[in-house]
Amino acid sequence: MLSHPLSRSHKALLVFAGWTVIGLLLAVPHVLVGFDWPNVINKLIEYWAWGILTPGFLYIDRKLARFDNKPLVRVGIFLLLSAPFSLVHVYVTAILLYLDPQIWWNPLRTPEFVTYYFLGGWVMSFAIIGTLEALRYYRTSLARQMALERVEKRLLVSHLNTLRMQLEPHFLFNALNAISSEVISNPELARDMIEDLGALLRLSLDYKDNQEIPLSQEFVLLEHYLAIQRVRFGDRIQTEIQVESGLMNALVPCLLLQPIVENAIRHGLGKRMAGGRVIVAALRDDEHLEIRIIDDGVGLPSGYDPENTKGLGVRATRERLTGLYPEIVCPFDIRNCDEGGVEVMMRLPLRFAGA
Repeated sequence: MLSHPLSRSHKALLVFAGWTVIGLLLAVPHVLVGFDWPNVINKLIEYWAWGILTPGFLYIDRKLARFDNKPLVRVGIFLLLSAPFSLVHVYVTAILLYLDPQIWWNPLRTPEFVTYYFLGGWVMSFAIIGTLEALRYYRTSLARQMALERVEKRLLVSHLNTLRMQLEPHFLFNALNAISSEVISNPELARDMIEDLGALLRLSLDYKDNQEIPLSQEFVLLEHYLAIQRVRFGDRIQTEIQVESGLMNALVPCLLLQPIVENAIRHGLGKRMAGGRVIVAALRDDEHLEIRIIDDGVGLPSGYDPENTKGLGVRATRERLTGLYPEIVCPFDIRNCDEGGVEVMMRLPLRFAGA
């Protein structure tokens, strides 16, 4: 919902209401001693007079915006103007109070009270100046914080794009290496692998500007990669996709699954003569999407530390998830399964394309 700026009349009402509240609060002692109405009226009128002068303070505040980087100059000018403002306040208050003859301490009726009203008004003008400076400091601080957040976001996006660009050449090198091993022995299989690689690269280029894509599109990318691996390994590698109903439109980082599945096949199953199976599962966990990639391969080596791994796939994926979803405590976890093999768990906020 878009917020509409306040009209002048609404701003004037807010100013009037604010000064009325201050006046009533300062009139409380006079109410408690037996409803001394002249003093209550005096306090209200005294602060309504400040309401009349508020536009003048705001006008000067806007004019002094050129000195935002010189707060001492701003405050100095305000302090010089505080005395004239206080004197004007004395006589605005006196004119308004003149309507009530019970208030005999009116400066126009009793000139001795000019000094009393002037000193009280001078102190209040300092409070107004302090409030305006505090608000300006808050606005400046907020603007700087927003600018810093925009810079940090641009740096994060740049870092995430760099990680993704590292993954694509890494995958391309591995795929071309796999194809080269089949070119001489089985040209027809090599040609099929090249077709799937071309399709995968085209889709990758189509999604190059998207940090996130629907899970269904991510599975299309994964399928082209798996097609290359099926040609290479044949029946030795089995894959299974398990997706909970209604999650195909959930958003995931582009090229999230391929590097992890590639790790499972190359380092988990490729080292076994009998091959094995990779399961890719997506399920809903409250407000989160959990993606689990499980293989029944050789497992992680002893002492494996995912935070210090040199493997690009695991490291880049972990850093991407941490950068994209800082609100999630543990977006990436990798561990050995009790029955053998490795399970990778990725936890993402559950968001849908077009929502």
